[in-house]
Amino acid sequence: MWEGVKKSYAGVGGIFARYWRAYGGSRALFSSPYLHISVLLAAAMYPFWLRESWWDTALSTLPNVLGFTLAGFTIWLGFGDEKFRTLISRAKPDRESPFMGVSAGFAHFVVVQILALMAALWAKAMNFPLPADCWLHEFIRFVAIPGQYIGFLLFIYALMSALAATLGVLRAASWYDQHKRNGADTADGASNPPK
Repeated sequence: MWEGVKKSYAGVGGIFARYWRAYGGSRALFSSPYLHISVLLAAAMYPFWLRESWWDTALSTLPNVLGFTLAGFTIWLGFGDEKFRTLISRAKPDRESPFMGVSAGFAHFVVVQILALMAALWAKAMNFPLPADCWLHEFIRFVAIPGQYIGFLLFIYALMSALAATLGVLRAASWYDQHKRNGADTADGASNPPK
């Protein structure tokens, strides 16, 4: 039994490592204009996330966005003809194939949405009244504001990731358009999707 558990965890770890590598790792994450815009937007919207109900907006919005993501990813997997899919699946020795780049963009979109949903659920679960004389008031005040900001940032970044995934599909459509116009056997214009 323990061997099966160990293999299960190794499999999950392996697929996350593959996603992270195809996405571009920490460098791609921290150089992402979508993350930078999210940080600024979340900071500018401080009156909203300082209120106690920001998580309700996230919990009502993100499941719909997640459905859109999974539908888009399914369409992406069947996108183009067989020759085009073979062409964009060719990887160069120093980087992932364009097909894996777009797929990793969708995977990143889903991961961020799930993290944002979990943060919203955590915030809602932790929103309970304490007695006025409870010693935890100061501690909670100390951690609540940064925690609310991080949770709301994940929510905004999940929405910005929708834009990144959409532009990734648009980029792939432009590759397909070029492929059909030129009848080319190379994907010179293909590169990883927006991060």
